[in-house]
Amino acid sequence: MKIGKLSDVRKWSSERISHMVLYSLTAIIALVFLLFYFVGYDMPAMWDERYNSPLLTDLVMGLMFLLLVGTTAIACFAKWHSVRTNHSPAVVNGIHGKRITLGVTIGTIVLLVFLFALPSSGIYVNGEMFEEKLWLRAANMFVVASVLLIIIGIGAILFGIIRNRRK
Repeated sequence: MKIGKLSDVRKWSSERISHMVLYSLTAIIALVFLLFYFVGYDMPAMWDERYNSPLLTDLVMGLMFLLLVGTTAIACFAKWHSVRTNHSPAVVNGIHGKRITLGVTIGTIVLLVFLFALPSSGIYVNGEMFEEKLWLRAANMFVVASVLLIIIGIGAILFGIIRNRRK
C-alpha cells in the first residue's frame, strides 16, 4: 500500500484510512507490550519481594486509558455526526434503519448503566483485598457488557440464518 503525501489524506478512501489506523494502533500496542515484558518486568515489588512490580506498568495503564477515552470520544462524535448529517428516510426497503439505530444506541446505554448499578464485591489481588467500588463496578460493567453483547450478536446472527432458511 502506497502511503503518499500526508496532504493527500483527504483523497484516501475510508477503507485505506481505517487500515492505516488499525496498523498504527496495532504497532503501538505491540511495541508497548513488548517493552512492558522485556524492560524491567522482573523487578521485585518494594513492599514484598515475592511479587513483581514491572517498571512500565504505568505506560500500559496509560495506553489503555488513552484508548478507552479516545474510542469513547470518537464513537460519540461519530454518532453525533451521523445523526446530524443523516437525511435518509426512516424506512428503506421495508427496514426501519433509524428505529434500529436508536434502539441499539439506547439499549447499549441502558445496559451499561444497569450493569454499573449492580453491586460488586471485592476481589483478592496479590493476596490483598481490593475493594475500590468505582473501579470494581466499571470493570464489572465492561466485562459483563462485552460478554452479553457478544451473546446477543451471535443470537441475532443465528436468528437471521434460521429466519432466512424458512423462506
